[in-house]
Amino acid sequence: MEQFILDLLSSVGKINFKSVWDIFIYAFVAFWIVVLYWIWLDSGDRTSNTTARVCYVLLGLFLNVVGLVIYLIIRPNQTIEEIYWSDLERRYLKYETSELGDCPKCGTQLFPGFRYCPECKYKLKVKCPSCNLFVDRKYKYCPHCSEEIGKSDKYEQLETPSKEIMQEQIVASRTEATEVVETSRTRYSVKKGIAVEVGERVIGVYKIVAEKLNELFKNGKSLVTAKKEQAKKVSSGEKKSTKKNKKKR
Repeated sequence: MEQFILDLLSSVGKINFKSVWDIFIYAFVAFWIVVLYWIWLDSGDRTSNTTARVCYVLLGLFLNVVGLVIYLIIRPNQTIEEIYWSDLERRYLKYETSELGDCPKCGTQLFPGFRYCPECKYKLKVKCPSCNLFVDRKYKYCPHCSEEIGKSDKYEQLETPSKEIMQEQIVASRTEATEVVETSRTRYSVKKGIAVEVGERVIGVYKIVAEKLNELFKNGKSLVTAKKEQAKKVSSGEKKSTKKNKKKR
């Protein structure tokens, strides 16, 4: 064992640390060149400004690891391709949901293809006098033939639904969504488990007991007040009788 340790120390002493250090420096320089090239490519995916890309590379070149950290912090969050696809998705969703919304008169939820509101018969679409296609009544010109929509069919600014009506619509939509989700036709079923049912029953019993105690407390309080009033009447009657007796004497 001692001989092995001595041989190991002697072999370590024979190592040329200068050569090892040179190899380490060359490897680090090569690695950092790759990092700078990656910064150039990554910044190209995030911006088309060449000046900004050069500044990013110089930042990593002169500040080294600190520059890399700063670049990772200040670089744009999304690439150009991600921005393009997110914008395309937003436009597609906007197109798909263009006919969804609420009636501007009564607040009823509308679906694609509706020409009139099913609740208040509000006219949602008008027929173009030139191409006979139905278009949104908000349009000033027909998007199919560029014909001007008649003045009588122009969109009229109506009063927005009241807060109460909107609240009723929200509650109705929430109830309908809950009923749809909890049916067996969907895979988002949220049926209650045994623990939830037991907890709800315990809470229900607690509420019933609390209501009974509240009623008893109110009844007891009313009885006490009635007794106090009766005692006051009796005492006032006694006082009157004593006064009459004094007057007679």
